[in-house]
Amino acid sequence: MRAFSSLRQLEEKGVCVNEYLTNEHEGVFKARLDCKRWGKKRNVFAYFTFEDGSKIMVAAWQNTGYLGIPEIEEGAMLTLTFEKAKNGISYLRKVERNEGQ
Repeated sequence: MRAFSSLRQLEEKGVCVNEYLTNEHEGVFKARLDCKRWGKKRNVFAYFTFEDGSKIMVAAWQNTGYLGIPEIEEGAMLTLTFEKAKNGISYLRKVERNEGQ
């Protein structure tokens, strides 16, 4: 499925993203892609559930090829790599499909 075009469209489909927070940790995490939507600044927002049940939201930008997120189907199990930048914010740097996905 393609990314939703707006937050409003997500809400109209009954998807509530209020419980998704930003990730504050660096490291490698296994997660399921729950849904995705386009942002207003040439970015895509992706909503994931980690193995421990925590829910996070990340933005991926055009200059990184959106990390391939627009092409990944919802429900896919992935390995996400986060790195902290000099400003202390943890950014998604790499998205990999898990074996068998």
